[in-house]
Amino acid sequence: MGFVMQIVHSTFTNLVYYFENKYMSGAQRMPLYDIGFDLFPTLTGTWWLFSDLLIYLMLAFIVAFLVLSLFVSLKTEHGRPIYAVFVLKRYLKTLVILQILRIMSFSFTLLPGASKQCVYEPSQEQLDNTDGEYPLSSFVYGSAPEIGDAEEWNPPETWQEIVFRIDPSTGCGDLMFSSHTIFAVLAVMVTWDYFPFPGTKGFITACLILLVPFTLASRKHYTVDVFTSLYVVPIVYELLRLKHSDDDTVGAFESKYGIRFEQDRSDPLSYLVEIRKVSHSIHLDQLPRDFRHRQTFTPPDHKSNIDYEGEENGSYETIGTESEGTLSPERLNTNTLTTRMPSQQDLSTVHLGV
Repeated sequence: MGFVMQIVHSTFTNLVYYFENKYMSGAQRMPLYDIGFDLFPTLTGTWWLFSDLLIYLMLAFIVAFLVLSLFVSLKTEHGRPIYAVFVLKRYLKTLVILQILRIMSFSFTLLPGASKQCVYEPSQEQLDNTDGEYPLSSFVYGSAPEIGDAEEWNPPETWQEIVFRIDPSTGCGDLMFSSHTIFAVLAVMVTWDYFPFPGTKGFITACLILLVPFTLASRKHYTVDVFTSLYVVPIVYELLRLKHSDDDTVGAFESKYGIRFEQDRSDPLSYLVEIRKVSHSIHLDQLPRDFRHRQTFTPPDHKSNIDYEGEENGSYETIGTESEGTLSPERLNTNTLTTRMPSQQDLSTVHLGV
């Protein structure tokens, strides 16, 4: 759904570009005054592309950690295992909602772009009403004459171009609210939520801080476009997370995806994940957090046993087992299950606190 939405979003950005060319006059295509533009010089050449490169860098940063999580068990501050599919799902689900809101914002109110390819510059003769071919009225009324179009002005003219053209950088009209900032803020939210490693949060946040002035200096968006994204994206992200949390619990994995986690009965230090009735070995750090909190141990001989944890001659928390299967505190309807280590002469004593 997320990838399909990118095609839909691209189609609407092309459509609004087509509308600007067909319906807006030269006067309407003149850039709006923006105080933010007064703070930063206009960028040209390679520097004009810098904001786009920052976006690609931030997205590559997220993708790199997603790929790394498939091969390396990453230990995080929050203690939850990182499942790449849930990170990608969170990013794309939020992006889809934001792009729907964005399409609704820029499709009904046409705004003149201030970027180099969008700026309309009428000739002095046209403004003085001395140009016989393009009088002043042609600048004020009707669609803008080609005489004032920028060299890079290239709106789609056929429905094929509207649907199939992919051009994320040089469109015009899709301003409110900033798509550049949407991708960047989402990258920051995902990094802080799933990859809060030393240095990662600082790096991704620094990229966002750097992106804002470069987006304004390249005139790709007005200040209001950028500022709106800075608060809309976190609000939508957090509301979706509250309403649709990650299905990363044992129960959710089994009920929604048919995936089961269990302890290997032949090796108490190994764990298995069953996917489509096929079991695979899995590292402890990749288990759902609630599974690790309630894990049990069934020895290979299926006799009543005690699993000891702790230092020698100390007190130990234990989980009992019986021949029918795992005997967890929930099955015993007990609150505690404790024991002490036996001496050389004594037998172990087990106390079940009911």
